[in-house]
Amino acid sequence: MGLWNLNNFPFNPVELLNHIKGENIYKFLNTRLARNIMAGLLKKEENGKTKLENHVRKYARDNRPFIKRFFEDRDTVISYIIFDHICRTFGIEKEKLPEAIKKPVIRKSILNIAETVVKFGVHFPMIFSQPLMLVWNITARCNLRCKHCYEDAGILSKGLPNELTREEKIKVMEEIVKTNIPTFAFAGGEPLMDPVFWELAKIGKEAGLYMSINTNGTLITEEVAERLKDIGFAYYGVSLDGSTPDVHDTFRGVKGSFEKALNGIKNLIKVGEGDKVCISYTVARENSILRNEIPEMIKLRDELGIRKVVLYNYIPCGRGGFENDLTCEEREKLFEIFYQDLQSGKETLLSTAPQFGRYCKQMFELGKGKYSVIGHFTTGNAEKLKTLVELIGGCGAGRAYIALQPDGSITPCVFMPDVVIGNIKKNGEIKAENLIEVWENSEVLNEIRDRRNHPERYGCKGKYFSVCGGCVARAYAYYRDFKAPDPGCILNKEIVESLKEEKLTTVSQ
Repeated sequence: MGLWNLNNFPFNPVELLNHIKGENIYKFLNTRLARNIMAGLLKKEENGKTKLENHVRKYARDNRPFIKRFFEDRDTVISYIIFDHICRTFGIEKEKLPEAIKKPVIRKSILNIAETVVKFGVHFPMIFSQPLMLVWNITARCNLRCKHCYEDAGILSKGLPNELTREEKIKVMEEIVKTNIPTFAFAGGEPLMDPVFWELAKIGKEAGLYMSINTNGTLITEEVAERLKDIGFAYYGVSLDGSTPDVHDTFRGVKGSFEKALNGIKNLIKVGEGDKVCISYTVARENSILRNEIPEMIKLRDELGIRKVVLYNYIPCGRGGFENDLTCEEREKLFEIFYQDLQSGKETLLSTAPQFGRYCKQMFELGKGKYSVIGHFTTGNAEKLKTLVELIGGCGAGRAYIALQPDGSITPCVFMPDVVIGNIKKNGEIKAENLIEVWENSEVLNEIRDRRNHPERYGCKGKYFSVCGGCVARAYAYYRDFKAPDPGCILNKEIVESLKEEKLTTVSQ
């Protein structure tokens, strides 16, 4: 998955939350009046822009006192309140807001949040009007044969038989940039194997998308690294599943892949992109628990001088079998290692296991640490980030993030490749509206979003749902039930055991 490099993101999300909650705007945003006003501001006018956007230039040069404005120009009152907060949040001078809002990532973020208030109100965690992030597996082609591949891609695969054509992929990208989805990630398969990748990336660049790429790194020569730098990616996730050729190559299925991936990372560092590079490491039984690789991966991160190792939660799907999954006890021990790394002052070491958010909150409550994670994105002070952590939430599938497959199919998450809930191509036409329609109306997504309303099904009784919520992909992989408990959480252990007994009893009868 593509992750936000929040250190380079052009606004301070913590400040945004302070403004929303600290000044009673949180309550106001959930009123019918506020949502009706916001809906009116989002209507497009003759120039094709929303009323909200058109008020910006007027706001920048308007120095009238509030009372005078209220009586003379009441239509701008709510807009001006929003703009005041935007300027404080983004650190923008009032006079410079019209220029700043031209940046697509800022404009899309603002419109997405405004639409969210109208459609869903403010919840903990949030359900966004459009995904905050879209991950697109642009191809199933790959030069490796990884044991855990969710896409079942690899050297024996030439791509899906019904994979979108070059022209169709270009059309998909042209439609994606029309939406208010602020962040976008290329994935696969191996995206660099797809000849159309560079054309798609160029479209994203010209539209000002905040883009990342997830790659196995083996194809990143110095020339490729320069081209990637020229595109202007915000984040590079390069997969390494072991600190040595023996571990990595065995897990990835091709000899020599470790050295090529390591060289790919070094080439990105060489061209000046080191601050954006991350090691993406899948924590599985074979390459982690049995080989004690976590400390070695942290050491490799430090030796390379990069900021992150993102530890991906192993999920049995695609080509990944259940035998390589971790027990909840093993995962809990890993959280202890992750947290010690955070406490040592390292910038970030993240996990896509949403339970790590719960673990961090528990450590803070027990007075054993001050750090927390914001979803899968970044880390920081638990007390200062409390509201933001609860707003962003843990598992983002169906709330803040969605996946697009090589044939245009839409799935709730890349780790749920067989749960097809629609297609961006409908009746022969590729339209962004098809994606948004699925996001708003899918029964599956609504069922996933409803997980938090059934705390009795989970060991924490809902206490940590706003920061965790469990991994819906893992729950589905094990039980084929979107609302089932995540068996990877130690708090669910008794419930999981009872479910096993219930299943065994049913079978014996």
